[in-house]
Amino acid sequence: MPYFVFRMAGALGLPERLAEAPSYREAKALMTDLRARSSDDPSLIRMVFAANEIEAADLLTQPRTPDPSMDGADD
Repeated sequence: MPYFVFRMAGALGLPERLAEAPSYREAKALMTDLRARSSDDPSLIRMVFAANEIEAADLLTQPRTPDPSMDGADD
């Protein structure tokens, strides 16, 4: 399965595919380069591991649930 690099864009935060890489190392290098060249907020560029582009975009738009093991970690 490939890694996809997306920019979270627009008012709705819909992902825009920027790149695809076969390995984590290549995807990380692409993401780092794109973040360095971006005039926008670098945290808007995200990487995800998925079977295809549709699944990757879907994973990025789903809200993340907090990890229950982290409850009380701020104490």
